[in-house]
Amino acid sequence: MDPATVNSEIVTPVIANPQAAVPMASATPNPALADLQDIIHPDPIGAWPWAIGYWLVLALVIALITLLVIWLRKRARDFAPKKAAKQLLNQLDKQAPSYVSDVNSLLKRTAMSYLSRDAIASLDGEAWATWLDSYLPAPKRQRIGALLAKRHQPTPLTLAEANELHELAQAWLASKATLSAPLPNLVQAKSQAPIQPADTKQPEAQC
Repeated sequence: MDPATVNSEIVTPVIANPQAAVPMASATPNPALADLQDIIHPDPIGAWPWAIGYWLVLALVIALITLLVIWLRKRARDFAPKKAAKQLLNQLDKQAPSYVSDVNSLLKRTAMSYLSRDAIASLDGEAWATWLDSYLPAPKRQRIGALLAKRHQPTPLTLAEANELHELAQAWLASKATLSAPLPNLVQAKSQAPIQPADTKQPEAQC
């Protein structure tokens, strides 16, 4: 017998019926698995409602923003009179004979925007100059009173004096300090004291 024929007779039954060597799966479900249920995943954690810590942080932020807005509005109201006075000061004519009186009146009106009229209107002379100096930087003190006193003189300010008065008035209006009423004893002691002009020469001592 031909060897090839023998091999084909041995292999062919196996290839022709492959299911004969593999057992069939049972179509009957397993009773032990019938009671099992599908896996149920938990619902995803949402961002709402917030925890108490988030509410506290939000309340704190809102409170801080509210306080900041109130402070900014109060600050704007406080500096509004001085801001308007600066604009009026820049519009004054430095060469006008009434320049000193105009600056003095502007400063008084501005001061009365913050304090009572009774506390400011009666200030004059050295008391007025001392009160103004208290809100000027130290290097600029002891000058505005002498310049304002020249409003009672017929001779107008020189251009240099007018520029100096303008600079002093601007510095006073730029002060961030809170204005307070002058002390009563200061008003009584100095309101009538005359201020001599800065260029007034003292009499020479006699030998």
